[in-house]
Amino acid sequence: MNKQPSKESLKDKLKGVFGLTPRIPTKQTESKPSECIVTHDILKDLAPECGLNNRIRVINHVCELARSKKFEENAVEALWKAVEDMMQPEQPSEARHAVLLLLRAIIQGQGERLGPLRAYFFKIIWDYQPCNEDLPERLGVFKALTENGKDVTYLEDEIARFVVVWMETGLTADFLHVLVNLVKFNSCYLDQNVSLMVQKICLLCNQTTSSTDIEVALQVLDAVVCYNCLPSDSLTIFVITLCRTVNVKEFCESCWKLMRKVLGTHLGHSAIYTMCRIMEERAYTEDAALLRGAVFFVGMALWGAHRLPTLKNTPTLVLPSFYKNIISFRLKKERYEHLG
Repeated sequence: MNKQPSKESLKDKLKGVFGLTPRIPTKQTESKPSECIVTHDILKDLAPECGLNNRIRVINHVCELARSKKFEENAVEALWKAVEDMMQPEQPSEARHAVLLLLRAIIQGQGERLGPLRAYFFKIIWDYQPCNEDLPERLGVFKALTENGKDVTYLEDEIARFVVVWMETGLTADFLHVLVNLVKFNSCYLDQNVSLMVQKICLLCNQTTSSTDIEVALQVLDAVVCYNCLPSDSLTIFVITLCRTVNVKEFCESCWKLMRKVLGTHLGHSAIYTMCRIMEERAYTEDAALLRGAVFFVGMALWGAHRLPTLKNTPTLVLPSFYKNIISFRLKKERYEHLG
């Protein structure tokens, strides 16, 4: 026999129909951070007459609030007006660092509410004086502002020039990681300066002794090849850089993979020609690592196990370059033996 519904359950159903049941909080409402009012007392404690140590203490407190709560309308602007004097060049570094930490916390906690303020904060870290100081702290703000290079909303018109200027003073592995994402997600805004970027990355690869810098630099070059387009005027320095770097054991495989990608593009035949020219030119006869890399890449691309069938360079076109390379090597060896 079927069980009859109880009066209580029928009563509950009627309450549900008329919307009288208590609302069950959803995860979204439970996790929504409460709003925070930036009081007059907080702004008063941030005034210059309160002293640097007290201002920094209050800033640290506001940072915690910024990350965990949503500020009322215009609160961010009021906070910035209260502390902007601490960013002056004559202020001690701990004052500037505290404000940069505050900007970072505001961006992380209030990001979706900032709107055009994003462009203003970007201008703060760009027009910074002195321009070569507090780079890690400023980069921290930039990373928060762009989500590690993925989002350049309100920064589209200036991001390309910013990257080039920053590379002059702050070309670190940390920045290169951000640059990888900038190329992957926002390459269309970098087009005008890609050649200059590639040149600076290649110079870093050729000059640094840091394996971390080389690894991330190769990742940037790979992103340029995959998500943008390697400019033809950057091909020579790109090829020279890979020919040298492939001699480093830990980067041999990644260099070959990157070169193979380029050889598979419309620049493939030009890249082979560039390496043949390197093997023939007298200017490079003393650069053993460069010549070794060129021989390796051409041999692998045309006759190796993973050769590229799209390349139509015949042996008669490239073997003369190999021959000239061998002759120059023999002459150099004989010269050294004679001097010895």
